[in-house]
Amino acid sequence: MSALLDTSRRIALDAPALRDLPPNAPARWALEELARALGERGAELGGASRGGEETLRIEAASETGEAGEGFTLRREGDTVTVEAAGTRGLVYALTELADRVRMAPGEDLFDGPFPRQETPTARVRSMARLYCSPEEDHAWFHDRQGWRDYLTMLATHRFNRFSLTLGMGYNYPYHNPWITDVSFYFPYPFLLDVPGYGVDVAELSTEEREENLAALRFVGREAARRGLDFQLALWTQSYDFSDVPRANYTVRGITRENHAGYCRDAITQLLRTVPEITGLTFRVHVEGGIAEGDYGFWREAFAGVAAADRPVEIDLHGKGLDETVLDLARQSGMPFAASPKYLAEHMGLPYHQSAIREKEYPPEEPRSAREQLSEGSRKFLRYSYGDLLRKDKDYKVLYRIWPGTQRLLLWGDPKLAGGYGRFSMFAGSDGVEWCEPLSFKGRMGTGMPGGRFGYRRQGLSTRRDWEKYRYQYRVWGRLLFDPDAPRETWMRELRHECGEAADACEAALAAASRVLPLVTLTHGPSASNNYYWPEIYTNLSLIESAGALAYRFDMTGPMRFGNAPTFDSELFATAREWAERLLAGEAEHRYTPFDVALWLDTLADTAEGAVRSIDASRDGTRAPALRIRHDSAILAGIARYFAEKYRAAVFAELFVATRVTTLLEPVIDHMRRAVAAWEGIAAVSRETYADDLTFGPQSWLRGSWHTRLPEIRAELLDLEALRGGGLTETRRPTAETERALAALDAWRPARALLDGPAGEADFRGGEPFAVSLQAEADAPPVLHYRHVNQAERWQSQPMRQEGGAWHGEIPRDYTRSPFHLQYFVSLSQGGVAVLGPGLATDLSNEPYRTALQR
Repeated sequence: MSALLDTSRRIALDAPALRDLPPNAPARWALEELARALGERGAELGGASRGGEETLRIEAASETGEAGEGFTLRREGDTVTVEAAGTRGLVYALTELADRVRMAPGEDLFDGPFPRQETPTARVRSMARLYCSPEEDHAWFHDRQGWRDYLTMLATHRFNRFSLTLGMGYNYPYHNPWITDVSFYFPYPFLLDVPGYGVDVAELSTEEREENLAALRFVGREAARRGLDFQLALWTQSYDFSDVPRANYTVRGITRENHAGYCRDAITQLLRTVPEITGLTFRVHVEGGIAEGDYGFWREAFAGVAAADRPVEIDLHGKGLDETVLDLARQSGMPFAASPKYLAEHMGLPYHQSAIREKEYPPEEPRSAREQLSEGSRKFLRYSYGDLLRKDKDYKVLYRIWPGTQRLLLWGDPKLAGGYGRFSMFAGSDGVEWCEPLSFKGRMGTGMPGGRFGYRRQGLSTRRDWEKYRYQYRVWGRLLFDPDAPRETWMRELRHECGEAADACEAALAAASRVLPLVTLTHGPSASNNYYWPEIYTNLSLIESAGALAYRFDMTGPMRFGNAPTFDSELFATAREWAERLLAGEAEHRYTPFDVALWLDTLADTAEGAVRSIDASRDGTRAPALRIRHDSAILAGIARYFAEKYRAAVFAELFVATRVTTLLEPVIDHMRRAVAAWEGIAAVSRETYADDLTFGPQSWLRGSWHTRLPEIRAELLDLEALRGGGLTETRRPTAETERALAALDAWRPARALLDGPAGEADFRGGEPFAVSLQAEADAPPVLHYRHVNQAERWQSQPMRQEGGAWHGEIPRDYTRSPFHLQYFVSLSQGGVAVLGPGLATDLSNEPYRTALQR
C-alpha cells in the first residue's frame, strides 16, 4: 500500500496473512477503508514497524473459513490486535476500527472498548432497497459514488446481505387501473436483450437498457468487494401487458407461449451477466403475476436459476407458498429459503405474534382460482410464518419487515433492535430483511422530483436520502449482529454529530421509536400497508364509521376504532372485547387498551423530557439533533393521541353496547385530549415537513400530520353534537353498567412475571411436557400452549397446586407433531392480571416461552 502524504503519525501494519490477497478481496477493501479513515485524521498506515510506533497486528484473517463473521479486538500498550474468524469477521473488525478513527473525539484514534469480542446472532442481516419511481429512484440507482458510500455503510454496520428489490410497486397485476409506472416492474427487458424472443420495451432505448445493466453490474461488484451477499428481488414475473393504457412503458413480444421460456432464459442470462448475484427473491403468489397453482412456470424459472451453473439461493416470499413450490425449489438443486413477513406489512414489537388475526385463517372457499392458496388453503401465511417452522425443515426461514408502520420519521431504539437480533432466529429461523426507510416513496406513479426528503424547513435535508437515517442503520445493523453490543458503538455517532445533545438525542429517539411498533401491534385495522399507515394516521372514528374507507377491505364487523383487531389476539384485547367482558363481569387475562395507553404515556413522558433537554443543549440546533428533536416530538404526540384514543374507545364501546348517555362524557373528555395531542404534532410538522408526503395515490397514503388535523377535529365535533341532541333516546346506567364502571375505576395495570413459568428448553415428541410456576394466585393459573404453527389455535388448561408450586402438563398426544412448542401462563393476583413471562418494561422480550423439539 502506498504511503499517505502529509501525515503526522505513522501506524505500523503487521499483517502477513493479507500480503497475498487479490486486489478485489473484501479484506483488502476493508484495510483500504481503514487507511483512508486514518488519512482523514492525519495518520499513515505504513509497513513494518521501525520501532516506537503504534502497531496494528492482524491475525487469523480468513484462515478459519470465508464465512466466519466473529472477531476480537485487543489492545496492549500501543499495539492493537485483530483476530478474525473469517473474511467477514476481518471486514467487520477493520471497519469497526475505521469507524472509531473517523469519530474519535481526541488524539486516541482507536478510542473505544477493548477487548471487544463480537459473534453474530442473526445469521442473515439483510437490507432491502426498493426501486419503484423513476422520478425519485432513477438518480440514486445510477449514482455510483452514492452506491459506494451506501454499501460501505452497510458493511460497516455488520449487514451481510443487500437486496436490490425490483417489481414491488403494485400488488395486483391484473385489471389494475392504478398501473401507470412500470419501470422495472417486469424487470428483464429493462436490463437484457434475450436472444430468440423479440421482447423489448418500446420507449426504452438500447443505450438506456445497457446503462441499467451496467448500474446493476456495478452494484454487484461493489457489494461483493465489501463482502456483502447480493440478493436481487424480482417480485413481478408478469402483468396485463396489453391492458395498461396509462403505463409509461410498453413491453412488447411476450405471449402466452413464450412467457415461461423467456423468463427462464432471462434469469440464466442475468445470473451469468452479473456473477456477483448470490440469491434471487421471487413472489410466488398471484400478485407476482403468476396464477397460484401454475407450477409449470416455477419449474421453468427455477431451472433458469440452476442453469447459471453456480449456487444461487432461491428465496420464496411466504404468502401463497406451499409444499409443491418448495419441492420445485428443492428439485432445482439450489439452496432455497422461505421469507415470510415478520408482522403483516408493518413493524411491531420484536417478538413473533403469538396468534394471527381471525381474518387470516383459511376460508371455506378461496376468493378466486388465481388466489386458491394466498386467499384459500394457505391464507395463514399471508402475514407471518404460518406452518413453515417445522422441526425437519431443510430450507432457511428469513423474515421480511415491510415498510407499513414508519416510512419517514427517524427510528433508533437499541433495545428493540437487539430484540429483533435475538428473535429473528426464532425456532430455527435464520435472520431478517428490513425494507429500509422511504420504501414505496412515490409508489404507483406518485413520485415527485426531489420528493424523497420531504422537508419544508431549510437545512434539514441530507445530501442523499439514506443519509438522514445513518444512525438508524447503525443501531439496526449492529444490534442485529450483537444484541448485547456496548452503548459506545452507537453513541460515538451521536456524540460526533450531535455534540452535547447526544445523550438527550439517544433517550428521545429510543423512547419515540417504540411508539409506532406498539401502536401497530395493538391497533390493526388493516394488515396491508396500502391502507394502514399509522405514522400519518387516517382517522377511524370511535362511534360513527367515518374514516372506514381506508380500512373497509380488511376489517370485519363495525368500522369503529375500538373494533379494530390487534395483531396478537392471544395477548392483547380490543376495546370492544374488553367492554364486553366488563359488562359480563368477567376478568380479562390479556393486556387491555388501558395497559397500552399507559405504556404510550410513559414513552411520551420520556421522549418529551429528552426533547426539552435537546432544546436546552448548546448543540441542540445542529441539523442532526434538530432532525431527531422534531421527529421525536411528533412521535411523542402520536403516543399521546393513541393513548387517549384507546381510553376513549373503551368508554365508546360501553356506550355503543348500552346506549347509556353519561358514557359519552369520558369519551369526549379523552377525545379532546387526543385532538390537543394531534394539534401539537401538526404545529411541529407544519414548519418541518411538506404538505404532501406521497407513498401512493390514495388519500390515506398522501398528506402530512397537519393535513390530517381537520378530520381529527371533525370527530370531536361529531361526538359533541351527538351528546348535544343527536341521540334518538337516552338511557340511565343499569347495574351492569355500574359494575363495568366500577371495574374500570379499580383497574390496575397488568403485571409481567418475567421469571416464570419454568419448563425444559427442549423436549422429545410423544412425551408429556411439564411446566411449573412459583407464584401467588387468586385462583389456579391457566397454562396456554400451542405448536409453533400459526395455522393452529391455542389450547389452555388450569394448573394444579402441589408442593408449594403450580404444575401443568402439555399432553404427550399434543407433543407428537413435527412442530416445536410455545407457552405462557395467565393468573390473577389481588384482582390484577398477571402474564408469565409477559412483556418487560422495555417491550423488547418474548412474552412466552419456546421449547424446541429434539
